[in-house]
Amino acid sequence: MSYVLRRLAQTLFVVVAVTFLTSIALRFMPGGEKVLIGLTTGPGATPEQAAAKVKELGLDRPFITQYVSWMGDFVTGNWGTTWQTNQSISAEIKRAMPTSLYLMIYGQFVALGLAIPTAVWSAYRQNTRFDRMASTSAFGMLSLPNFIVAPLLVLIFSVTWNIFPFPSIYRSLWDSPIEHFKAFALPSFTIAIPLYAGYMRLLRADMIASLQSDFITTARAKGVSTPSLLFVHGLRPSLFSLVTSAAVNIGALMGGVVIVEQFSLLNGMGRLTVESIFRREYPTVQYAVVLLALIYIFVNFFVDMAYAWIDPRVRAGR
Repeated sequence: MSYVLRRLAQTLFVVVAVTFLTSIALRFMPGGEKVLIGLTTGPGATPEQAAAKVKELGLDRPFITQYVSWMGDFVTGNWGTTWQTNQSISAEIKRAMPTSLYLMIYGQFVALGLAIPTAVWSAYRQNTRFDRMASTSAFGMLSLPNFIVAPLLVLIFSVTWNIFPFPSIYRSLWDSPIEHFKAFALPSFTIAIPLYAGYMRLLRADMIASLQSDFITTARAKGVSTPSLLFVHGLRPSLFSLVTSAAVNIGALMGGVVIVEQFSLLNGMGRLTVESIFRREYPTVQYAVVLLALIYIFVNFFVDMAYAWIDPRVRAGR
């Protein structure tokens, strides 16, 4: 319990630091306060209108006061409206967030679901034809960025073969499961292909080391079956590097979501953030960036908890 509380305290500190630094960054945006005033009052605003807008936006208050007020709005969900379309920011993010979360989760699950069995069997059959083919193909996939994979998959599976729809239209999982998975199939594989290659090579190397350990020799001498030997005795101690890589790649997933959503025309957080940047909807950008950062922070918190489950020595050592 003390380990969990220490990690939770560190996580909350990082949350405060991220929100604080994000608020500071927006104060150094191109044009500064003049851009804010111009966007919200129009190019022909009088000095009186500009002064009134400065007061309305709270730009006349000290930065710490602005930050505390913004945090209060963030926690309570009072995020205001967009400047140009007068839409609720919270409603816009609520609409976009599920799309990006589904895309990141599916991409991660596809990558891990393909990488783990391939890496385990490749390590067990080291230096065989299967191992060489798996390692070579993974090495090739590492060199395929999302902006290359996305149009290729669309060209093959949507334009040529017409298997998956393009553009991808979001459907609720509970309303239409088949259409939901069809919409996310190509974007998920686009994200998963480079991740799979890294995960497979990493886990394969760790599994080879684990399978050469004394406890594996002992288990084999006791007559443990091959599946149990690989996936029970060998896999668990080999997961540290994979879990770390999967957590670190949450950031890469977020970057991939931005690219993939542009190609597949999915209306998720990545596309919302990019469009808000071009429209200079800075409050929307701020809330979107902070939410994505919080996802990354709390995923890493749960990964730390996973470390403690994989190896109890982690709890004892911290």
